[in-house]
Amino acid sequence: MALLKVENLSVGYKSKKGMVNAVNNISFSIEQGQSLGFVGESGCGKTTIGMTLMGLLPENASILQGDIFFNGSNLARFNDEKWRAFRGKEISMIFQAAMNAMNPVIRVDEQIAEIIEIHNPQMSKTDVYHQVKQMFNLVEIPEDRLRDFPHQYSGGMKQRAIIAMALACTPKLIIADEPTTALDVIVQDQILKEIKKIQKALNTSVIFISHDIAVVADVCKDICVMYGGQIVEKGTREEVFKSPRHPYTRTLLGSYLTLDSYEDIKVPEIREAPDLITMTGGCRFSVNCNCKSQKCKTQTPGWVNLSATHQALCFEDELNKDEND
Repeated sequence: MALLKVENLSVGYKSKKGMVNAVNNISFSIEQGQSLGFVGESGCGKTTIGMTLMGLLPENASILQGDIFFNGSNLARFNDEKWRAFRGKEISMIFQAAMNAMNPVIRVDEQIAEIIEIHNPQMSKTDVYHQVKQMFNLVEIPEDRLRDFPHQYSGGMKQRAIIAMALACTPKLIIADEPTTALDVIVQDQILKEIKKIQKALNTSVIFISHDIAVVADVCKDICVMYGGQIVEKGTREEVFKSPRHPYTRTLLGSYLTLDSYEDIKVPEIREAPDLITMTGGCRFSVNCNCKSQKCKTQTPGWVNLSATHQALCFEDELNKDEND
């Protein structure tokens, strides 16, 4: 049985103009120890999924439909009390912007210890502090930096401390939301290696959220590509990145420049974003798709099975037409 199974999930934000359908009817699952990546442009709904799985949606947001099954429990039905007992212990999150994710006036070790104490009230102070030191060793922060304040850490060390905080109660699932944002490429590589090492050591499942294709390809074995609040293609890393089928996936990959191609490549253009308030039918990518037909504007596409593990949210004849062209 899957560790996490999301079925037909839709999440909306109340606005002055109406309900913004930020996540629309998505389904996916993840097994214990598996890594699953969500990739797509800013505003496509990736972070909303992470915040929904953590029960951290803002007051103007709500789950409109769907179920979130985690080890037999339906998180979509949790109240605040259940979330407080669950969050950080079973599912934890590595937040983006580590510079702002820690309390600047509390020492780093105390912030990590607080999480352990909340979920393990029976533990002694000695055992809590021992576990804090274990977390620091796991992310390779020297023990003599335990008592530092966040401002005394470099950007890379802050990000490692955030990872240690997420791991404090050894959760079964970690959601990493842009964990390498604002880090230079060397530190970014170190952080990614740390995440992979920790996942292997603890057999933890990881959901990795990023707009950076290279980062997701490095960390995850399975990929979900998102556009306009929907998953439009999903499959293994090799299937999605080497044999992309959905027009948006090909557009996204076509915008990724390499050292071999940057001089003469023509970067594809996404001209217009879908209106997530008024759009009720049709393909959300149709306004930007070069292979669309009339039905793409009015009819909602379904999933096309490309292999046992590879699917695209499109009309089958449109996929075949584009492939043959």
